[in-house]
Amino acid sequence: MRLRGAKRRLRAIWILPIVVGTAAGGLASQLPARAAASGTIEICKSAANGMTGRSFNFTWADHTGAGGTVSVVGGGCSAAISVAGGQVTVTEAATPGTVVQKISLSPTGRKVSLTPATRTAIVRAPAGVAKTVITYVNKMPAAQLKICKQAASNSTQLIGQPFSFSVNGGPALTIDAGAFGQPHCSALTAYPAGTNLSVEELQPASNVSVSEIDVSQPPATNVTTSLSARTASLTLGSGVNIVTFTNQINVSAQNGYVEICKYATDQFVSGYFSFSITDAAGLTYGPYSVLLNQCTTAIQVTSGPATITEAPEFPYYLGEFSVSPPNRWISDNLINQTATVEVVAGDQSTETIAYFLNSTLLGQVMICKALDSANSDALAGSVFSFSYADAAGQGTTSIVANTFANGPACVYVPTPGNAGLPLGSAVSITEVAQPNVALLTMGVSPSGADNGSTTTTANLLVQSGTTTATFTNQAEGTLEICKDAADPQTLGHGSNPFNFVINGSIDIKVNAGQCSFAIAVPAGTATVDELPSANFHLVSVTAVGPAGDSRLLSGSNPVTLSVPFGGVGNETLVIDTNAVNTGQFKICKTSSEPQIIGGVTFTFAWSYTVDGATTSGTVGLTPGECSGLLATIPVVDSSGNPVTVTVGEAPRAGVYVNTIVYAGNGSLVSSDAASGWSSFGIGIGVNSITYDNEVTPF
Repeated sequence: MRLRGAKRRLRAIWILPIVVGTAAGGLASQLPARAAASGTIEICKSAANGMTGRSFNFTWADHTGAGGTVSVVGGGCSAAISVAGGQVTVTEAATPGTVVQKISLSPTGRKVSLTPATRTAIVRAPAGVAKTVITYVNKMPAAQLKICKQAASNSTQLIGQPFSFSVNGGPALTIDAGAFGQPHCSALTAYPAGTNLSVEELQPASNVSVSEIDVSQPPATNVTTSLSARTASLTLGSGVNIVTFTNQINVSAQNGYVEICKYATDQFVSGYFSFSITDAAGLTYGPYSVLLNQCTTAIQVTSGPATITEAPEFPYYLGEFSVSPPNRWISDNLINQTATVEVVAGDQSTETIAYFLNSTLLGQVMICKALDSANSDALAGSVFSFSYADAAGQGTTSIVANTFANGPACVYVPTPGNAGLPLGSAVSITEVAQPNVALLTMGVSPSGADNGSTTTTANLLVQSGTTTATFTNQAEGTLEICKDAADPQTLGHGSNPFNFVINGSIDIKVNAGQCSFAIAVPAGTATVDELPSANFHLVSVTAVGPAGDSRLLSGSNPVTLSVPFGGVGNETLVIDTNAVNTGQFKICKTSSEPQIIGGVTFTFAWSYTVDGATTSGTVGLTPGECSGLLATIPVVDSSGNPVTVTVGEAPRAGVYVNTIVYAGNGSLVSSDAASGWSSFGIGIGVNSITYDNEVTPF
């Protein structure tokens, strides 16, 4: 196997001078020819963002170190530039008023790096292929405007005072003056670099003028200023452009003195009041706090018209204004609480004294008396008394009640001169209680005036117009319930309670032989319902007045009664009479062997004891017979104990008691068939005890 080597070919290389540049792209420097394969670049400048026709300078250098410069106008390109094939660096020279916004390539794949911030493009320009085109897009850099305001060193009174400015006649902006050398400034406002504008300080107060206007140069250019017109005209450069206005108080302005005094037109005004002053130079002073019936010290201000403003203080308002000497008055506005006075130049002996007299916003308070219904018309014509406490002091007043149909009767709370009470002040009103009169409700109108009222006391805050407290009353009548007994067992020993319900809600308990306390109920009619009671029943109900007149309207239980207005002296007396329940008993005889013992007579003995008295008897019965009803017996004795009946069958030879059976509303207490004895508690109605007998087995 034989290795073959590649043949080498020798080429002649001509070294020629290279001239770079065209008429359109500008003249480039002539470089010596290089013995390297050539590539080609072309540098272009976009016309965007207003760059048309502007000239921009570029430098380039290839990887061999060879390079040159070229000028390119906006919207144009350089001539093709021959470079050593490989990497090439292109840099745009800084141009005042513009910055590189973007760098692009064609073809795009030849990018090494594109850095607009440093205006640099590093690209590849391969030998023997199409040229590499580098396009720069420039824009005007942002410019910013800041307006500053300071007081002149000899005009410290202006520090903190507001001054207004307009840019190109636009909306006003306000800046408070800073100290000299420490100006206060507006926020930054952005504009395109190269913008021409005019900054104007709007007319300041009289006796104040612009003494200096400073503009930062650079970045601003084309600067002109006018102190008399208070303007600065400039072309904004890239970066922050600062326009500083300095103001002074005109030397010709002289000082004088003003004093503020506070007085009142009514008894309710009190406390401290706040004032501020704006003088002829537009300077403001204060606030000054002035106690009622006192004055400020003499306050030095710029001579000329001075406006004094009183701060609002609820519930007061400026009622009157005067000035001393009187010829110093210029104007006043009681609604806005301002007054303008003349301050003359001079010392304190020539001062102007301003008198502010305040009044109080007042409202009326009304008390109304209402009745709950026509049932309370017995109160019509009655006098109701009220006590009250308010900002004017304490006192009492009274109202004569109307009938229900005529509506509430009302009076105003007395005030000095019937002028009213301060808005927002507290008022407390309490109704004086009356016998047999219930205060049902108390309401305040408007509702927002209520300040924690109770049923008996109106606590309110005075509102504009009339604030009303309405007290609604109900006439009351009186009834009393007594429990009568028709027999000793019902009367008992005071231990038999009976329960009642009045008007469906009032629960009362009364023992037999006793009466309730006097019970207050709404006047008119009332219902009384005696509840069921074990072992007793209602016999009768009566209801009478003091003269024995019947007040029973209807019903038996419950009953409806007439209860007129009044106390115990006119009460309705209700008497319910009750009786003990009673029972009767009988004895029955049965047998399953009547063919044997059907004709045999059996003898029974019975007895019962009520309140220590015993009743007894005997009865003879043959099978198939029952006795008559042997006795009427109370179901309980006077102590409330059940009454027991005892029955015994006499023994008889040849027969025995098979069963003993009780029937009725009572209860079997004991039963002994062997002995023939039984007992049962008597129940209401008929009670029976039945003995069944059989023949004794042998």
